[in-house]
Amino acid sequence: MIVLIGPVLFILLILFAIRQQKRGLAGWKAALLVVAGSGVIVVLSFGLPIVGFRNFG
Repeated sequence: MIVLIGPVLFILLILFAIRQQKRGLAGWKAALLVVAGSGVIVVLSFGLPIVGFRNFG
């Protein structure tokens, strides 16, 4: 179940950026949103399990 969170968040991020661009946001700002959001998604997807499993072993 947790494996699906990253792709779902990425799809929602793309849809949010498209919606913001249709509302008048510049293309480079929408791209910056996607890049920053992708970084956050990567940190959440890999960082939380690393912190959670740190004490095992």
